[in-house]
Formats: sequence, C-alpha cells, structure tokens
Amino acid sequence: MAEPIIFDERQQRVLGVLIEKSLTTPHSYPLTLNQVVVGCNQKSSRDPVVSWMEDEVDEVLTGLGRAGFATQVHGAGSRVGKWRQELTGRLSLTGQAMAVLAEMLLRGPQTLGELRTRASRMKDVPDLSALEDVLVDLAEHSPPLASRFSPEGVRRGVRWGHMLQSESAIQRQRVAEETGITTTETRPRNESSLQSTETQPRNTPPDEPDRLERLEKLVQELRYRVEQLEQIDQ
Repeated sequence: MAEPIIFDERQQRVLGVLIEKSLTTPHSYPLTLNQVVVGCNQKSSRDPVVSWMEDEVDEVLTGLGRAGFATQVHGAGSRVGKWRQELTGRLSLTGQAMAVLAEMLLRGPQTLGELRTRASRMKDVPDLSALEDVLVDLAEHSPPLASRFSPEGVRRGVRWGHMLQSESAIQRQRVAEETGITTTETRPRNESSLQSTETQPRNTPPDEPDRLERLEKLVQELRYRVEQLEQIDQ
C-alpha cells in the first residue's frame, strides 16, 4: 500500500478550493493568489468559515508547490502567476471522485445525502448508489482517501470523511461522531419537542438536569480522548 498523504487544515482548504474551482469555473482556472484567498474565505460551502490573509495562503501554496501538489504557471505576457492543483492527477482521480473529495476537504465529514447534493454542484452525482460507488473507490484507493467516520452501529445519518490528514485528526473526528456532540447534543430540538415544552413552567424545563449531566459526561470523555491523542502526537 502506498504511503498515506497528510495535509494540515490549511492545505486541505486550499486544495479543496483549487479542485472545486477547476470543476465549477474552468474558464477562470488556474487561479491567481487573490482568487485562492477569496475561495478559502467564502462564507458558503465552507466549514469552518475562515478569514485568512494573502500572505498566509501564499505560504500554503508555496509549500504545496514544493511538495508537488500544486504548480504555479505564467501565461504569455502575464506577470501574475496562477495556481493549479496536482493532487487529483497524482491520485488518478477524475469527475465524481474529484468532486466528492473536494467536498470533504472543504467541509469535513458529511452524510451521504449532504455529499451527493453538495458534490453535484461540481459534477453530477445522480443518486446515492452512484455516490456509494465513488466512496468505495476512494476507500479502496492506495492510499485510502475516504472512510466511514460514523460508528458501525449507526444506520441513519452515516457520515464519511477524507483520509488526507493526520491519524490524530481522524481519531478526533471519530470521537466526535461517537459521542454525538457534533450531530446530536448541539442541534436545536425539533419543532414538536419545542411545542411540547411551551406549556411547561419556564424555570423547570423537562429533563434539563439529566440532559446537562449527559452533556458533562460527554465533554469529559471527549477531553480525555483528545488529551490521549495529543500525547500520541508528541
């Protein structure tokens, strides 16, 4: 099996932007440094939303260039260099696989429904069956490029993420999926549960002590696991 490819969070975002724009706006690709900055900082289709300076993005691009994952090109008569990504070429990815990988680089782990809808803005993914085929191909790639992040017992809302990151980062995301903090406890209650509490006295919300206790235990467990992972990195 080929050696794993590891990018930090900024490299992931920059590569995701370059892949995305190569598919959605091919007429303006490769991208200038400013276009890459705008793509990294845009508020839609990004998680988390960031606000990076030009020199920060330039440093990331330069590093990716030295590693062979990006190339700066100069058009005839142009003094402004433009950047293109080399990652998908090195991995022999095309079409739907490029779009799905870019989506995970830009927003992290997502459900199958989210991935299909969001990747389709770059390359049409007609249905969940087609998406599952793409994910299997990415998971079986050498090196592996994607994996199921939700625990095995989960049947609904299964989330997949990319593997182009450190093992500790992957494990932190898996822990978050296991504890449900990112998918359950932090979400607003649904409409019916809100309606059912409207008749309750405001100073005695139903099951609030139990809910707080569960949250505290989840936070403690997550902190412990993160500390263990940080020790692995050292």
